[in-house]
Amino acid sequence: MAAYGEIFRKQRLTPGQLRAVAERRFRDALYLEQSGENERANGAIYMGGFVIECLLKALLLERHPNLQQPVDPAGLSVPDREVHKLIYQSHSLEEMLLFLSDIEIKFTQRDPVTWARFRASCEEWTVYARYSPRSAPLADARDFLDTIEQVKEWLKEP
Repeated sequence: MAAYGEIFRKQRLTPGQLRAVAERRFRDALYLEQSGENERANGAIYMGGFVIECLLKALLLERHPNLQQPVDPAGLSVPDREVHKLIYQSHSLEEMLLFLSDIEIKFTQRDPVTWARFRASCEEWTVYARYSPRSAPLADARDFLDTIEQVKEWLKEP
């Protein structure tokens, strides 16, 4: 097997690093969608959801800075233990949004239609998209990424 350096090493990322990864993966998702090949739609959608996962985890880490360092989850408060699980063991965008309810209020006021589309996407998206033998239409990938492009900027706001 070829040596790929450190890309497979498990590591703890800072909120800033998570945002940088999100930007790279968003460009990857756009590249797949812009290929014009319908068989790339699932990859674009999957990657787009991963972008949101990184951004939500960055927000959670900022709100729970004690979780940026290695900790024993058994010694945490119940809310911190739940957030720790979301950050380090989960991929559920919907569950992450439950811990960030204030952003829903803020962004619903800004653009309720876009937020509703985004929220629906978060409820539907799972990591299992990467295993699906079915293909989403390329137009769905385009719509998904358009929504993410707008909302990802919102998620970077303090």
